[in-house]
Amino acid sequence: MWFIYALLGAFGKSYSGFFRKKMAGNISPAMFMWFSYTLMLVLLIPFVVTRFSVIERALTTTNSLLILFGAAVSLMIATLLNLEALKREELSYTAPLNAFVPVFALAIGYIFLGEHPPLPGFAGVGAVFVGAYIVSLRSGRVRWYDPITHLVTSPGAQLSIGVALGYAINSAFLKAASNQGYDQFVLMFTTTAIGWLLLCYVPFTKKAELRNTLRSSKVVLAGAIISSFAGNFFNILAIAGTYVSYAVGVRRFEAVISVLLGWRYLKETNIRSKLIGSIIMTAGAIIMAVGR
Repeated sequence: MWFIYALLGAFGKSYSGFFRKKMAGNISPAMFMWFSYTLMLVLLIPFVVTRFSVIERALTTTNSLLILFGAAVSLMIATLLNLEALKREELSYTAPLNAFVPVFALAIGYIFLGEHPPLPGFAGVGAVFVGAYIVSLRSGRVRWYDPITHLVTSPGAQLSIGVALGYAINSAFLKAASNQGYDQFVLMFTTTAIGWLLLCYVPFTKKAELRNTLRSSKVVLAGAIISSFAGNFFNILAIAGTYVSYAVGVRRFEAVISVLLGWRYLKETNIRSKLIGSIIMTAGAIIMAVGR
């Protein structure tokens, strides 16, 4: 059953990216995150009623609070960069680059935690870079180094790699909090609450945008928030039923799903190379996850 949950989590994450792409130019990142955090807190209330004492301990213990604050801020930065990247690049290009998350996670684990990745991990890293090269291919006559140049110089690519780094840092903070005995529901609620508090000024300073969003973008906004929540929720259920690495590996199928969504609904370009590249990058991410 965990595989079904992980796959549903991948669909939720990819549809969240699809809705974010549709509204990227119509709403500021701060407004989107405030709406997202507000609705997610409401949806999470039934799951945290029985965990109130644990949540109180997490938010009143200095060490735990610092770790949760780091997790919340890193996630906010990653979300901000993701929305900015979607303004500049197609969904079918930015989504596959999330496969760099486990690459950065391996590096962070090696530098800060003393973890030594096994040989399959290096093979997975190689597959991710090969896939990123193919994803960056453009139609027409190109020089062999053009995809590398695009990865290095394109603002959308730079932002997407920044997103992957942000998610990897967030994962490190969440792992540290999990090692202290907090389950995924507690972590989701506390980091969301911290993010909401940091953004509580938004509805008061952006009243005109708030009205416009509620009037013209509420359907797309609701779709983005609900699909994001569903992705996280099913990911929690998958992690509860198997090894974390297995669940995270299956969730990387979001890249392939996002490419198909970009082709089917957004009429994006160079789909063949992006699909091949995203499959290779997903395979690399799975190799890194399962081989750890």
